[in-house]
Amino acid sequence: MRNIESKIMSVDDAEYFARRRLPKALAQGLEVGPPDSTFSRNLDAFAAIHLRPRAAVFHPRRDLRTTVVGHEISMPVMIAPTGNVRILHPDGEPGVARAAGAAGTIQCVSTFTGYPIEAITAAATGPVFFQLYFVGGRANAEANIDRAQRAGCRALVITVDSAARPRAKYGVRARAYLPQSIDARSAMRFLPQVSRRPRWLLDFARDRMNIEAAMVTGSDGRPLSIPEAASRLPVEVPTWDDLWWIRDQWHGPIIVKGVLTAEDARRAVDLGASAVVVSNHGGHMLPATAPTMQVLPEVIEAVGDQVEVLLDSGVRRGEDVVRAVSLGARAVLIGRGYLWAHAAAGEAGVRRILEVFREGIDATLALIGCPSIGALDSSFVDPPRVYAP
Repeated sequence: MRNIESKIMSVDDAEYFARRRLPKALAQGLEVGPPDSTFSRNLDAFAAIHLRPRAAVFHPRRDLRTTVVGHEISMPVMIAPTGNVRILHPDGEPGVARAAGAAGTIQCVSTFTGYPIEAITAAATGPVFFQLYFVGGRANAEANIDRAQRAGCRALVITVDSAARPRAKYGVRARAYLPQSIDARSAMRFLPQVSRRPRWLLDFARDRMNIEAAMVTGSDGRPLSIPEAASRLPVEVPTWDDLWWIRDQWHGPIIVKGVLTAEDARRAVDLGASAVVVSNHGGHMLPATAPTMQVLPEVIEAVGDQVEVLLDSGVRRGEDVVRAVSLGARAVLIGRGYLWAHAAAGEAGVRRILEVFREGIDATLALIGCPSIGALDSSFVDPPRVYAP
């Protein structure tokens, strides 16, 4: 099917077309999980916050611009750092960088990128932030920090909520097989899935079946595979002492991602962070965490205007962005929202989904009678009431 991106009018559309292209195991990796999961509670938390429009008010032009750690962006939507991007579509992170630049926003690149950071910043026309996992401890972290700085990354995002590997979302009978290496035995087990998805298989073959984590190296200095790198994630986990060490290595803004309590938000302020991301990793790590929109007011109250507060997890449409900004977030990051679009149509899909978010934000501002992102405040939303039993 040609020009798939032109058919994408929502994240749900992007998901539909991505599922038609991806093997089942890869699609499962992007799924939101069962109805009682944090994935679903994130969505429910957004839906529970009602907008309060101003009647008989019209602003013919709405200003969607904002700033994040000193960078002006065209709308309060950024690309979240996500791994395994290249295996979904060979355009990978460089394609996402081009799409983010065209949209006038920021791309955050995961440590588990499929392309070297140098290739991504070379393709970028907008700011690129580098997200740091502590895989390989301080030695690998120092090497990645140095590479990211030399490549021109504008901020460092430190993820602090990944002390263990996430649990499987599905039982063994429902879980599709995902190869951990490329060999004859794995290929045979994977064959029933890919035989139904020839477009993905052809793209994967053209990309030389690359599953490397380009920024995570072994003792021989060569990049590890994505599965090998992921297996090392819970072995070396950064503590606050490590974050102070990182502060000395990085010469620029630091953003602490994975904050869900007032206490941790204040520790990030003490660290000298420029921003925090209220995030439960899209519900991917700990199934029992609170939705980010429920936590956002607590974090805002704890830090005031000392740092910028960003938010991810569960953002699916322009109305969600307006809700989050109205409650105090500077901007949001989208993960699955762009990954489904990337899986469906590569760079063109990401360009399209960012335009969908822009259109949704603009229409929502018009409908609630608000002239700009900067004019949003809590008077434009009606948070869910808590009723006594």
